[in-house]
Amino acid sequence: MSNKDNIQDMKDQITEADKKFQGYVGGLTGIVEKSSQAPQDRILLAGAMISVAKALYIEAAGPEQGQWFFDHNVSDLVQLLKPTIH
Repeated sequence: MSNKDNIQDMKDQITEADKKFQGYVGGLTGIVEKSSQAPQDRILLAGAMISVAKALYIEAAGPEQGQWFFDHNVSDLVQLLKPTIH
């Protein structure tokens, strides 16, 4: 397989992962919209999602690596949201 083929294969995989990710986000957003209209309940639901995400990272990658993934993803999210928090 050539370098060009490898690069195209990686792009295809990323595209497929992006599609899955968008579908998951859409599904979770639907759950939030159906489950609660109160801001306090939505915050609790977000906290529950974060807890589940951490458990999944640790289950998939082990305690140390899972925690590393979790910490970096939370850090990335904070950096993304930081300009919009007032």
